[in-house]
Amino acid sequence: MRRLLRRWTPHTIRAQISLIIVIAFVSVVLTGRGVEQLSQSDYFAIQDGDAIIERAETVAILLRHADEAERPALVGWAADLRLDLALIDDTELIPLITKSSSPSLIDTVGLWLFPSDRETPPGGQRFLIDGHSALSLPIDGRTVLLIRNLPDTFSTNDFISPLSYYVLGFLTLLLFFSIYAVRSVTAPLARMSDELNRSDGVSEDRSFAEAGTAEVVDLARALNGMRIRIREMVDTRTRMLRSVSHDLRTPLTRLRLRTERLDGGELREVMLADIDHINALVEETLDYLRTDASGEELERTDIASLMQTIQANFSDVGFAVTYVGPDRLIAMCKPNAFIRAVTNLCDNAVKFGNHATISLSREDSTIRVDVADNGPGIPSDRRQLVLEPFFKLDAARGAAQKAGLGLGLSIVADIVRAHGGRLEFHDNRPRGLIVRVLLPAA
Repeated sequence: MRRLLRRWTPHTIRAQISLIIVIAFVSVVLTGRGVEQLSQSDYFAIQDGDAIIERAETVAILLRHADEAERPALVGWAADLRLDLALIDDTELIPLITKSSSPSLIDTVGLWLFPSDRETPPGGQRFLIDGHSALSLPIDGRTVLLIRNLPDTFSTNDFISPLSYYVLGFLTLLLFFSIYAVRSVTAPLARMSDELNRSDGVSEDRSFAEAGTAEVVDLARALNGMRIRIREMVDTRTRMLRSVSHDLRTPLTRLRLRTERLDGGELREVMLADIDHINALVEETLDYLRTDASGEELERTDIASLMQTIQANFSDVGFAVTYVGPDRLIAMCKPNAFIRAVTNLCDNAVKFGNHATISLSREDSTIRVDVADNGPGIPSDRRQLVLEPFFKLDAARGAAQKAGLGLGLSIVADIVRAHGGRLEFHDNRPRGLIVRVLLPAA
């Protein structure tokens, strides 16, 4: 049954919206008919204003053709028709009309929106008696038929029937479109958006569900295809550069061995420094191409222990790096990738300054890691540029002789982004730079 229903269900958004409009129209007609039948049953005291006026007009016609002696009996008979009738002199009608108040704003608006199908009979007058609607119909030159306590605008079938159609039409369309929007449009797009925000859209194997309307399926299929193509492109680039780096390392190793066999001298030291620099560039390129930040899973980790380990590693080789923060702070992170990020920041700090401080704290639902140095800092107009790959600001910071490829902060930015966090730059007082990493604690 479900397969048959799925087969005959429209698959495009345009066709499904058209089907919803048709279903809503049929539902409104059927429900409106049901409301009309209920309004005419004995369970609901909903009166038909047009029928009441028609009965009163019929009674007035009978009274005009009856003798004066028969008229009281006819008025009493008309009481069985649920009509509040009275025969009065024409002189008694004038004071009633004079004392009549104006109809309320609600009644005026109701009559304007939903006018009665029957107009006031010729010679008749509508007015209010003690706030209730009344109608007078002439019988002869000096006698008038007074119909009192007519139903107001909102208690008659003239108002209830069209209002039910309007309200039902609006509510039915609103309900159907809301359900349709949530199930067929909003929910699939929200799932795709959450998946793209959660991951980098490339490295993970989980694909977008190709289900829903034809447009949503086409979008999911296009995103899955794009993810596969980007993954293949990244893998091809990585394999190529790893192969190049391997081919470079072999002659560099032979060159280093031959250089070390040379007699001592300034030329030998310069050549060894150049070889080390080339090796460092190769390693930096490979670090940037690795997918540790994307492929590594989140783990429950003691971030304070990671920061203390980084501080100890730098201190062991003679760098002035200190740690300020708690002895224990548990949170979810990708430990190897996060160590790489903070290590790169500390490496920059000791490269361009002579002291670095790692500060760790937790503020509500955010983990904050600050790496502060006392170097020349980064101009405010360049702080977004340094996050781009291969952008180098080394000459401005006074360390051109140590220049790399400009990938260090790009690696940090990628790792922080993979954690769902953000990277900020602040001035360190009185001199230096603070690189702040903000990660979600949950």
